[in-house]
Amino acid sequence: MRSYPFPEVFLHSAPTGLPEFSAVTYLDEEPIYFYDSSTKEVVARQEWVKEAVDPDFWRRNTQILKETEKVLKNNIATARDRFNQTSARTLQVMYSCEWVEETGATEGHEQYGYGGEDFLLFDLKNERWIAPVRQGHITKIKWDANVPKLEAKVHYLTHTCNEWLNKYVSNRRRMLQRTAPPQVTLFQKEPSNPVTCHATGFYPNAIMIFWRRDGVDVHGDVVHEETLPNGDGTYQKRTHLTVSPEDLQKHDYKCTVKHSGNEVVLSANRDSIRSNSRNTQGVSIIITINMVLMLVILAFMVTVLVLKRRRDCKGKEPTTGKEKQCPISHLEKNVLLLNNSKPAEMEKSKLSHSADTLQCPTQDTTGSDRIRTLSSSSSGGSDDSEDSTTPLVKKL
Repeated sequence: MRSYPFPEVFLHSAPTGLPEFSAVTYLDEEPIYFYDSSTKEVVARQEWVKEAVDPDFWRRNTQILKETEKVLKNNIATARDRFNQTSARTLQVMYSCEWVEETGATEGHEQYGYGGEDFLLFDLKNERWIAPVRQGHITKIKWDANVPKLEAKVHYLTHTCNEWLNKYVSNRRRMLQRTAPPQVTLFQKEPSNPVTCHATGFYPNAIMIFWRRDGVDVHGDVVHEETLPNGDGTYQKRTHLTVSPEDLQKHDYKCTVKHSGNEVVLSANRDSIRSNSRNTQGVSIIITINMVLMLVILAFMVTVLVLKRRRDCKGKEPTTGKEKQCPISHLEKNVLLLNNSKPAEMEKSKLSHSADTLQCPTQDTTGSDRIRTLSSSSSGGSDDSEDSTTPLVKKL
Protein backbone atom coordinates (compact mmCIF):
# COMPACT_ATOMS: atom_id res chain seq x y z
CA MET A 1 0.00 0.00 0.00
CA ARG A 2 1.14 3.55 -0.72
CA SER A 3 0.38 6.04 2.05
CA TYR A 4 1.12 9.76 2.07
CA PRO A 5 1.68 11.30 5.51
CA PHE A 6 1.05 15.04 5.47
CA PRO A 7 2.03 16.59 8.82
CA GLU A 8 2.42 20.25 9.74
CA VAL A 9 4.53 21.02 12.80
CA PHE A 10 4.52 24.20 14.91
CA LEU A 11 7.26 24.79 17.43
CA HIS A 12 7.43 27.55 20.02
CA SER A 13 10.18 27.72 22.60
CA ALA A 14 11.93 30.11 24.94
CA PRO A 15 14.71 32.29 23.44
CA THR A 16 17.77 30.14 22.63
CA GLY A 17 19.38 32.10 19.79
CA LEU A 18 17.12 30.30 17.29
CA PRO A 19 13.74 31.58 16.02
CA GLU A 20 11.16 31.34 18.81
CA PHE A 21 8.47 30.11 16.46
CA SER A 22 8.72 27.91 13.38
CA ALA A 23 6.27 25.97 11.22
CA VAL A 24 7.14 23.30 8.65
CA THR A 25 4.82 21.40 6.31
CA TYR A 26 6.00 17.99 5.08
CA LEU A 27 4.96 15.59 2.36
CA ASP A 28 6.43 12.09 2.66
CA GLU A 29 8.89 13.39 5.27
CA GLU A 30 10.13 16.03 2.82
CA PRO A 31 9.64 19.71 3.78
CA ILE A 32 7.60 21.58 1.18
CA TYR A 33 7.23 25.01 2.81
CA PHE A 34 8.47 26.77 5.92
CA TYR A 35 7.86 29.78 8.18
CA ASP A 36 9.64 31.17 11.23
CA SER A 37 9.48 34.22 13.48
CA SER A 38 12.69 35.65 12.00
CA THR A 39 11.64 35.76 8.35
CA LYS A 40 7.90 36.11 9.06
CA GLU A 41 7.18 34.78 5.59
CA VAL A 42 6.08 31.43 4.19
CA VAL A 43 8.81 30.15 1.86
CA ALA A 44 8.62 27.19 -0.55
CA ARG A 45 11.11 24.39 0.02
CA GLN A 46 10.30 22.57 -3.24
CA GLU A 47 10.00 24.11 -6.69
CA TRP A 48 7.03 21.97 -7.70
CA VAL A 49 4.88 23.26 -4.81
CA LYS A 50 4.90 26.74 -6.37
CA GLU A 51 2.91 25.32 -9.29
CA ALA A 52 0.41 23.63 -6.97
CA VAL A 53 -0.91 26.77 -5.27
CA ASP A 54 -2.37 30.09 -6.36
CA PRO A 55 -0.17 33.23 -6.19
CA ASP A 56 -2.03 34.56 -3.13
CA PHE A 57 -1.39 31.34 -1.16
CA TRP A 58 1.85 32.64 0.32
CA ARG A 59 0.36 35.91 1.57
CA ARG A 60 -2.69 34.20 3.10
CA ASN A 61 -0.68 31.56 4.90
CA THR A 62 1.86 34.10 6.12
CA GLN A 63 -0.96 35.99 7.86
CA ILE A 64 -2.37 32.78 9.27
CA LEU A 65 0.96 31.74 10.75
CA LYS A 66 1.57 35.18 12.22
CA GLU A 67 -1.67 34.80 14.16
CA THR A 68 -0.75 31.22 15.08
CA GLU A 69 2.51 32.49 16.52
CA LYS A 70 0.64 34.89 18.81
CA VAL A 71 -1.68 32.16 20.04
CA LEU A 72 1.11 29.72 20.81
CA LYS A 73 3.03 32.43 22.64
CA ASN A 74 0.08 32.78 25.03
CA ASN A 75 -0.32 29.00 25.24
CA ILE A 76 3.27 28.45 26.30
CA ALA A 77 2.83 31.00 29.10
CA THR A 78 -0.31 29.18 30.26
CA ALA A 79 1.43 25.80 30.24
CA ARG A 80 4.36 27.23 32.19
CA ASP A 81 1.99 28.48 34.90
CA ARG A 82 0.16 25.16 35.11
CA PHE A 83 3.42 23.27 35.55
CA ASN A 84 4.54 25.91 38.08
CA GLN A 85 7.74 26.64 36.14
CA THR A 86 9.79 29.81 36.16
CA SER A 87 11.22 29.28 32.68
CA ALA A 88 9.36 28.25 29.56
CA ARG A 89 9.77 24.93 27.79
CA THR A 90 9.09 24.02 24.16
CA LEU A 91 5.48 23.77 23.00
CA GLN A 92 4.97 21.60 19.92
CA VAL A 93 1.82 21.13 17.85
CA MET A 94 1.44 18.63 15.03
CA TYR A 95 -1.57 17.82 12.91
CA SER A 96 -1.52 15.46 9.95
CA CYS A 97 -3.61 13.40 7.59
CA GLU A 98 -2.70 10.22 5.76
CA TRP A 99 -4.13 8.78 2.57
CA VAL A 100 -3.76 5.17 1.41
CA GLU A 101 -3.72 5.29 -2.38
CA GLU A 102 -4.95 1.74 -3.07
CA THR A 103 -7.95 1.79 -0.71
CA GLY A 104 -8.67 5.50 -0.41
CA ALA A 105 -8.67 5.18 3.39
CA THR A 106 -7.72 8.27 5.36
CA GLU A 107 -6.54 9.03 8.87
CA GLY A 108 -6.14 12.27 10.79
CA HIS A 109 -4.17 13.24 13.87
CA GLU A 110 -3.60 16.29 16.04
CA GLN A 111 -1.51 16.43 19.19
CA TYR A 112 0.22 18.88 21.53
CA GLY A 113 3.49 18.32 23.35
CA TYR A 114 5.09 20.37 26.11
CA GLY A 115 8.64 19.95 27.34
CA GLY A 116 9.07 16.81 25.24
CA GLU A 117 6.01 15.05 26.73
CA ASP A 118 2.47 14.51 25.40
CA PHE A 119 0.10 17.23 26.61
CA LEU A 120 -3.10 16.79 24.53
CA LEU A 121 -4.17 14.27 21.87
CA PHE A 122 -7.23 14.39 19.60
CA ASP A 123 -9.27 11.17 19.29
CA LEU A 124 -10.73 11.48 15.79
CA LYS A 125 -12.81 8.30 16.02
CA ASN A 126 -14.64 9.42 19.17
CA GLU A 127 -14.34 13.14 18.43
CA ARG A 128 -12.86 14.11 21.77
CA TRP A 129 -9.62 15.25 23.37
CA ILE A 130 -7.38 13.14 25.61
CA ALA A 131 -5.18 14.65 28.34
CA PRO A 132 -2.27 12.32 29.27
CA VAL A 133 -1.16 14.72 32.06
CA ARG A 134 -3.13 16.44 34.81
CA GLN A 135 -2.10 19.91 33.63
CA GLY A 136 -3.91 19.36 30.31
CA HIS A 137 -7.22 18.30 31.82
CA ILE A 138 -8.58 21.87 32.07
CA THR A 139 -8.06 22.40 28.34
CA LYS A 140 -9.60 18.99 27.49
CA ILE A 141 -12.85 19.89 29.27
CA LYS A 142 -12.96 23.32 27.66
CA TRP A 143 -12.36 22.04 24.11
CA ASP A 144 -14.71 19.06 24.40
CA ALA A 145 -17.50 21.43 25.41
CA ASN A 146 -17.06 23.52 22.25
CA VAL A 147 -19.05 21.33 19.83
CA PRO A 148 -18.81 23.63 16.76
CA LYS A 149 -15.02 23.67 17.10
CA LEU A 150 -14.96 19.86 17.42
CA GLU A 151 -17.03 19.47 14.25
CA ALA A 152 -14.76 21.88 12.38
CA LYS A 153 -11.72 19.92 13.59
CA VAL A 154 -13.18 16.62 12.36
CA HIS A 155 -14.09 18.13 8.97
CA TYR A 156 -10.59 19.53 8.52
CA LEU A 157 -8.80 16.26 9.37
CA THR A 158 -11.10 14.08 7.25
CA HIS A 159 -11.76 16.36 4.26
CA THR A 160 -9.81 19.64 3.94
CA CYS A 161 -6.43 18.16 4.86
CA ASN A 162 -6.90 15.26 2.45
CA GLU A 163 -7.95 17.58 -0.37
CA TRP A 164 -4.65 19.43 0.00
CA LEU A 165 -2.80 16.14 0.28
CA ASN A 166 -4.25 14.82 -2.98
CA LYS A 167 -3.54 18.12 -4.70
CA TYR A 168 0.11 18.09 -3.64
CA VAL A 169 0.62 14.44 -4.55
CA SER A 170 -0.89 14.96 -8.02
CA ASN A 171 1.16 18.08 -8.73
CA ARG A 172 4.38 16.53 -7.51
CA ARG A 173 3.79 13.44 -9.62
CA ARG A 174 3.07 15.50 -12.73
CA MET A 175 6.10 17.74 -12.21
CA LEU A 176 8.52 14.95 -11.38
CA GLN A 177 7.25 12.12 -13.56
CA ARG A 178 10.19 12.66 -15.84
CA THR A 179 13.52 10.95 -15.31
CA ALA A 180 16.30 13.45 -14.66
CA PRO A 181 19.82 12.05 -15.25
CA PRO A 182 22.59 12.83 -12.77
CA GLN A 183 25.38 15.33 -13.41
CA VAL A 184 28.58 13.69 -12.18
CA THR A 185 31.81 15.44 -11.17
CA LEU A 186 35.00 14.48 -9.35
CA PHE A 187 36.65 16.90 -6.96
CA GLN A 188 39.39 16.93 -4.34
CA LYS A 189 40.26 19.82 -2.00
CA GLU A 190 43.94 18.92 -1.71
CA PRO A 191 46.06 15.99 -2.98
CA SER A 192 46.04 14.53 0.54
CA ASN A 193 42.21 14.61 0.77
CA PRO A 194 39.80 11.91 -0.44
CA VAL A 195 38.51 12.07 -4.00
CA THR A 196 34.76 12.76 -4.07
CA CYS A 197 32.39 11.48 -6.73
CA HIS A 198 29.39 13.83 -6.69
CA ALA A 199 26.13 13.08 -8.52
CA THR A 200 23.41 15.74 -8.49
CA GLY A 201 20.20 16.82 -10.23
CA PHE A 202 18.79 13.30 -10.62
CA TYR A 203 15.25 11.95 -10.17
CA PRO A 204 13.98 9.54 -8.91
CA ASN A 205 16.22 9.23 -5.87
CA ALA A 206 17.29 5.60 -6.40
CA ILE A 207 20.97 5.64 -7.45
CA MET A 208 24.14 3.54 -7.18
CA ILE A 209 27.65 5.01 -6.93
CA PHE A 210 30.74 2.84 -6.59
CA TRP A 211 34.51 2.98 -7.21
CA ARG A 212 36.69 0.56 -9.18
CA ARG A 213 40.47 0.17 -9.26
CA ASP A 214 41.83 -1.48 -12.39
CA GLY A 215 38.35 -2.89 -13.03
CA VAL A 216 37.86 -4.32 -9.51
CA ASP A 217 35.29 -2.90 -7.06
CA VAL A 218 36.74 -0.99 -4.09
CA HIS A 219 34.93 -1.21 -0.74
CA GLY A 220 37.31 -0.69 2.19
CA ASP A 221 38.41 2.88 1.41
CA VAL A 222 35.02 4.16 0.26
CA VAL A 223 32.50 6.20 2.31
CA HIS A 224 28.93 6.65 1.02
CA GLU A 225 26.89 9.67 2.13
CA GLU A 226 23.10 9.52 2.25
CA THR A 227 21.01 10.75 -0.68
CA LEU A 228 19.85 14.32 -0.04
CA PRO A 229 17.13 16.50 -1.64
CA ASN A 230 18.27 19.55 -3.64
CA GLY A 231 15.17 21.63 -2.97
CA ASP A 232 14.00 21.61 -6.60
CA GLY A 233 12.59 18.08 -6.55
CA THR A 234 15.87 16.42 -7.56
CA TYR A 235 18.51 14.74 -5.41
CA GLN A 236 22.26 14.56 -4.83
CA LYS A 237 24.67 12.00 -3.43
CA ARG A 238 28.41 11.88 -2.67
CA THR A 239 30.85 9.00 -2.36
CA HIS A 240 34.41 9.53 -1.09
CA LEU A 241 37.50 7.48 -2.00
CA THR A 242 40.57 7.62 0.25
CA VAL A 243 43.66 7.11 -1.92
CA SER A 244 47.26 8.36 -1.90
CA PRO A 245 48.49 10.59 -4.76
CA GLU A 246 51.01 7.89 -5.74
CA ASP A 247 48.37 5.16 -5.83
CA LEU A 248 45.98 7.38 -7.78
CA GLN A 249 48.64 7.96 -10.44
CA LYS A 250 49.75 4.34 -10.54
CA HIS A 251 46.31 2.67 -10.88
CA ASP A 252 43.22 3.24 -13.00
CA TYR A 253 40.49 4.49 -10.61
CA LYS A 254 36.99 5.04 -11.95
CA CYS A 255 33.73 6.23 -10.41
CA THR A 256 30.63 4.54 -11.81
CA VAL A 257 27.14 5.99 -11.37
CA LYS A 258 24.04 3.94 -12.26
CA HIS A 259 20.64 5.61 -12.42
CA SER A 260 17.37 4.55 -14.09
CA GLY A 261 19.12 2.13 -16.44
CA ASN A 262 21.82 4.60 -17.45
CA GLU A 263 25.49 4.51 -16.47
CA VAL A 264 28.09 7.27 -16.15
CA VAL A 265 31.78 6.41 -15.72
CA LEU A 266 34.48 8.97 -14.88
CA SER A 267 38.20 8.19 -14.68
CA ALA A 268 39.99 9.76 -11.72
CA ASN A 269 43.01 11.54 -13.20
CA ARG A 270 44.60 14.98 -13.06
CA ASP A 271 42.46 16.34 -15.90
CA SER A 272 39.10 15.11 -14.60
CA ILE A 273 39.46 15.93 -10.86
CA ARG A 274 38.64 19.47 -9.80
CA SER A 275 41.15 20.63 -7.21
CA ASN A 276 41.46 23.75 -5.06
CA SER A 277 45.25 23.73 -5.42
CA ARG A 278 45.07 23.88 -9.20
CA ASN A 279 42.42 26.58 -9.04
CA THR A 280 44.75 28.64 -6.82
CA GLN A 281 47.60 28.26 -9.31
CA GLY A 282 45.31 29.42 -12.09
CA VAL A 283 44.32 32.51 -10.15
CA SER A 284 47.99 33.35 -9.46
CA ILE A 285 48.83 33.11 -13.17
CA ILE A 286 45.93 35.41 -14.07
CA ILE A 287 47.00 37.98 -11.47
CA THR A 288 50.60 37.92 -12.74
CA ILE A 289 49.52 38.41 -16.35
CA ASN A 290 47.29 41.34 -15.39
CA MET A 291 50.13 43.01 -13.46
CA VAL A 292 52.51 42.68 -16.42
CA LEU A 293 49.91 44.15 -18.78
CA MET A 294 49.35 47.09 -16.43
CA LEU A 295 53.09 47.81 -16.26
CA VAL A 296 53.39 47.67 -20.06
CA ILE A 297 50.47 50.09 -20.47
CA LEU A 298 51.92 52.45 -17.83
CA ALA A 299 55.34 52.45 -19.50
CA PHE A 300 53.76 53.17 -22.87
CA MET A 301 51.78 56.13 -21.48
CA VAL A 302 54.85 57.63 -19.77
CA THR A 303 56.88 57.26 -22.97
CA VAL A 304 54.22 59.04 -25.04
CA LEU A 305 53.99 61.93 -22.59
CA VAL A 306 57.78 62.40 -22.33
CA LEU A 307 58.30 62.29 -26.10
CA LYS A 308 55.47 64.76 -26.60
CA ARG A 309 57.06 67.19 -24.15
CA ARG A 310 60.46 66.91 -25.86
CA ARG A 311 58.82 67.64 -29.16
CA ASP A 312 57.10 70.74 -27.75
CA CYS A 313 60.44 72.07 -26.40
CA LYS A 314 62.17 72.17 -29.79
CA GLY A 315 62.63 75.50 -31.60
CA LYS A 316 63.20 79.09 -30.53
CA GLU A 317 61.33 81.48 -28.30
CA PRO A 318 59.23 83.82 -30.48
CA THR A 319 60.18 86.97 -28.50
CA THR A 320 63.92 86.54 -27.88
CA GLY A 321 64.92 84.12 -30.61
CA LYS A 322 66.79 81.99 -28.05
CA GLU A 323 66.63 78.22 -27.98
CA LYS A 324 64.01 76.84 -25.62
CA GLN A 325 65.48 75.19 -22.53
CA CYS A 326 63.73 72.12 -21.14
CA PRO A 327 66.00 70.40 -18.57
CA ILE A 328 65.60 66.62 -18.35
CA SER A 329 64.55 64.64 -15.30
CA HIS A 330 65.87 61.18 -14.43
CA LEU A 331 62.64 59.68 -15.73
CA GLU A 332 62.99 61.44 -19.09
CA LYS A 333 66.63 60.36 -19.38
CA ASN A 334 65.68 56.71 -18.89
CA VAL A 335 62.78 56.90 -21.32
CA LEU A 336 64.83 58.68 -23.99
CA LEU A 337 67.72 56.25 -23.60
CA LEU A 338 65.30 53.35 -24.08
CA ASN A 339 64.18 55.04 -27.29
CA ASN A 340 67.83 55.61 -28.43
CA SER A 341 67.45 59.40 -28.16
CA LYS A 342 70.24 61.71 -27.02
CA PRO A 343 68.99 65.29 -26.90
CA ALA A 344 71.39 68.18 -26.84
CA GLU A 345 70.36 69.13 -23.33
CA MET A 346 71.85 65.87 -21.98
CA GLU A 347 75.28 66.97 -23.20
CA LYS A 348 75.16 70.39 -21.60
CA SER A 349 76.84 70.54 -18.24
CA LYS A 350 76.07 74.16 -17.38
CA LEU A 351 72.41 73.70 -16.57
CA SER A 352 71.63 75.64 -13.45
CA HIS A 353 68.49 73.70 -12.63
CA SER A 354 68.10 70.45 -10.73
CA ALA A 355 67.69 67.29 -12.75
CA ASP A 356 64.90 66.26 -10.43
CA THR A 357 62.67 69.17 -11.43
CA LEU A 358 60.54 69.62 -14.48
CA GLN A 359 60.56 73.14 -15.96
CA CYS A 360 58.11 74.51 -18.43
CA PRO A 361 57.91 78.04 -19.87
CA THR A 362 55.19 80.43 -18.84
CA GLN A 363 54.42 84.03 -19.70
CA ASP A 364 54.36 86.76 -17.04
CA THR A 365 52.43 89.99 -17.18
CA THR A 366 55.41 91.99 -18.57
CA GLY A 367 55.79 89.82 -21.64
CA SER A 368 59.25 88.47 -20.69
CA ASP A 369 59.93 84.74 -20.66
CA ARG A 370 60.16 83.16 -17.25
CA ILE A 371 60.77 79.63 -15.92
CA ARG A 372 58.45 78.33 -13.22
CA THR A 373 60.04 75.54 -11.16
CA LEU A 374 57.70 72.85 -9.89
CA SER A 375 59.00 70.82 -6.97
CA SER A 376 57.72 68.62 -4.19
CA SER A 377 58.34 71.30 -1.57
CA SER A 378 55.94 74.17 -0.94
CA SER A 379 58.60 76.26 0.87
CA GLY A 380 60.44 77.47 -2.27
CA GLY A 381 60.61 81.04 -3.62
CA SER A 382 57.38 82.94 -4.04
CA ASP A 383 55.81 83.70 -7.39
CA ASP A 384 54.05 87.07 -7.75
CA SER A 385 52.37 86.17 -11.03
CA GLU A 386 48.78 85.00 -10.78
CA ASP A 387 48.68 82.84 -13.93
CA SER A 388 49.92 79.24 -13.73
CA THR A 389 50.84 76.44 -16.02
CA THR A 390 49.76 72.83 -15.51
CA PRO A 391 52.61 70.50 -16.38
CA LEU A 392 52.13 67.55 -18.68
CA VAL A 393 53.92 65.28 -16.21
CA LYS A 394 54.21 65.85 -12.48
CA LYS A 395 57.07 64.74 -10.26
CA LEU A 396 56.85 61.09 -9.33
